Amino acid sequence: MKHLALIPVLFCATPLWAEAAPEISPDTARPEVEDGWSLLREGSRLLLEQLFDELAPALEDLEGFVGDLNAYEAPVILPNGDILIRRKPEPPQETTPDGSDGAIDL
Repeated sequence: MKHLALIPVLFCATPLWAEAAPEISPDTARPEVEDGWSLLREGSRLLLEQLFDELAPALEDLEGFVGDLNAYEAPVILPNGDILIRRKPEPPQETTPDGSDGAIDL
């Protein structure tokens, strides 16, 4: 019987113990986890910056190689799997009525 009387007393006293416990804020709960995330964030930022720095000269080289993309037709895939990218034909030069191309000969 003594044990049965002790159960309601424990339930009533539990809120008092809970109020006495110190509260743990998210900032002070696990500072090592926050430090780990900030280090991971900083490392990934540095990695992406380096990647973009290396990618910029590569794109400039590619731009100089290809030139204007409007000078090319759409790619054509052949039945054997080859891909052809043809240059668009250059428009014919306009000629003047006397048959010359309009350039001045020196």
